[in-house]
Amino acid sequence: MRRAFRLPLLALLATACTAAAIAQSPPAPPPAPVDVAPAVAAEFAPLHWSPGSVASREDARVAGEIGGRVVAVAEVGTALRRGDVLARIDDAALRLRERQAAADMARLQAQVDYARRQEERYTALVRDAGISGAQLDQAIAERRMREQDLAAARVALEQSRLQLRQATVRAPFDGVVVERSIAPGEFLAPGTAVARLVNTAALEVRARAPVALVGHLSEGVAVTLRDGARVGAHRLTTLVPVGDEASRQVELRIALSPEEAARAGLVVGAALQVGVPSDAPRRVVAVPRDALVLRREGSHVVRVGAGDAAERVPVEVGAAQGELVEVQGALRAGDRLVVRGAERLQVGQALRVSAAGQVPAVALAGTATRQRP
Repeated sequence: MRRAFRLPLLALLATACTAAAIAQSPPAPPPAPVDVAPAVAAEFAPLHWSPGSVASREDARVAGEIGGRVVAVAEVGTALRRGDVLARIDDAALRLRERQAAADMARLQAQVDYARRQEERYTALVRDAGISGAQLDQAIAERRMREQDLAAARVALEQSRLQLRQATVRAPFDGVVVERSIAPGEFLAPGTAVARLVNTAALEVRARAPVALVGHLSEGVAVTLRDGARVGAHRLTTLVPVGDEASRQVELRIALSPEEAARAGLVVGAALQVGVPSDAPRRVVAVPRDALVLRREGSHVVRVGAGDAAERVPVEVGAAQGELVEVQGALRAGDRLVVRGAERLQVGQALRVSAAGQVPAVALAGTATRQRP
């Protein structure tokens, strides 16, 4: 009798414990907010990597055109605009020469005026008094010689003024003084460098590539710049179509806008890698860089699956161009991938994709199109 009563009692206690455990279990977490972007189909070309360096398109050792004692030179680090004073040469002797040339010109101008009046008087005498024309011819010749002397004096005055202007060495372009070749008080010989001026806003990357790749290169083709972990897509600005006989390489130049250089922290002399197409492009599936989760055991992406649940898809990473990375795995173009917060997601976790956090496929397709050689 006691045993029969004990069994229902135990069942009642088990039911109560189960109900208490259910009541104490935490509620399911809310859907995790994420930003997503689609995988895209893109054309990638295998890249040949060459060392490159950043240089300025306007880098000059500005020289003085005349000789003289230097009285002033801009300090290193001075930012100059085109036409600003870079250096000054003592111009006292040049100013005296200008005054002498101006006086000579005034004297010859007076002689020309006198010769012209003489010519006018002899012309009237020949017409009215019938005197010989020999004296008129002599007056005409005298007037012409004086006019030629005046023209020579005018040239001398212009030359003296030109030398006076050249005593002030001006910046031929916007730039920063990075080196002084002469100091105030030293004598400057004509054609000697005064200072080195570099335009830090007109930067380009210079590199060399094997002559065998010329068939895949042309101005405007997509290239990749790699500076440590930073990778960016750019356009080939200049291809010098002449190979060096010793190295069998051609020169490449990629222009950088001031914004690009500032964003990447590039300065003149910086070293980086330049990736250029080495073969015909191939069709691949590419994902945004931010979608990749790199782990020691392998790489994967988090895909928004059925019911907006998180799915982990292992991938093998391939070539990179710009913000896109080639992947191999169970992905198709158009799959929505988490690009922010993927590291914290669990498989099967509910996701909430906000409209503001979706990168349209058209935008990424445009990026892929810009990568095509």
